[in-house]
Amino acid sequence: MGQKPRVWAIGYRVRAASGVDQNSRSRCARGCLQSEFGRQDMPSVEQIVRAAIYKEMKGLDYRELEYAQSDSRICEQFVKLDNRHPFSFQVFQKYISKISEDSLQQILVSLNKIAISEGLEDIKQLRQDSTVVETNIHYPTNNSLVWDCIKESHRLLSQLAEEVKDLDYRDYTKDAKRTFFKINITRNGDKRIDLFNKQLITFTKCINQVANAVKKKAML
Repeated sequence: MGQKPRVWAIGYRVRAASGVDQNSRSRCARGCLQSEFGRQDMPSVEQIVRAAIYKEMKGLDYRELEYAQSDSRICEQFVKLDNRHPFSFQVFQKYISKISEDSLQQILVSLNKIAISEGLEDIKQLRQDSTVVETNIHYPTNNSLVWDCIKESHRLLSQLAEEVKDLDYRDYTKDAKRTFFKINITRNGDKRIDLFNKQLITFTKCINQVANAVKKKAML
């Protein structure tokens, strides 16, 4: 699905969910004082939520979000400016920061309920994103990566053993560590290939153990 249809689909769901939970809507505006004076042009709760979603989808900061209202027709329509003057970055920062974690969770639940009811989601698959953190790592050779996977497999199995009663598994880390160092010091190419193939077999066994343990946990 292209970016524009994706934005419209999300916009439709936001509009449909905007009236689902009045308590959630009021909590979004919690701390935003209303006044009888001034221009009376505070963004609506729906506009605040739409702006927050667009900001995260595009990876914008507040100044870039302000500029996008004038530069992007999609942003203008998604935020529902309705030919009015764009909101400033200060306004967005003030109101988007008022959205609490609890309110955001309720909004997302409402959106997902609508998506499920319309057949847009079947909740059989989960998509996740992760935050990249800069850190020092060793040089990623094939040998070191396989060894890392074997160590991580054992760590996961140790955790699963605390959750799954009578989980039986074998610790391959001692033999795998010995093979890891042998591969590093062996100069003969054919011997290194044989050792690496042996390590791959150990790696496969470790992964299979984790997969079986996860299945057992899912059956609990």
